[in-house]
Amino acid sequence: MMVLYYAPGTCALASHIALERAGADYQTRRVDFAKGEQRSAEYLLVNPKGRVPALVTSRGILTE
Repeated sequence: MMVLYYAPGTCALASHIALERAGADYQTRRVDFAKGEQRSAEYLLVNPKGRVPALVTSRGILTE
């Protein structure tokens, strides 16, 4: 299953819409910019740039 990392009010909305329209099997994980979660060690393993969107797939990670 894919995982979409997003933050409200960002361009991640386009990725979210595309996944919905495609009927993809995915989960979402919110990245709270107000708390600085985009700079956490855990999230930087997903996207070293600390940005959203990031989509984790079985074939790798797609970022902005």
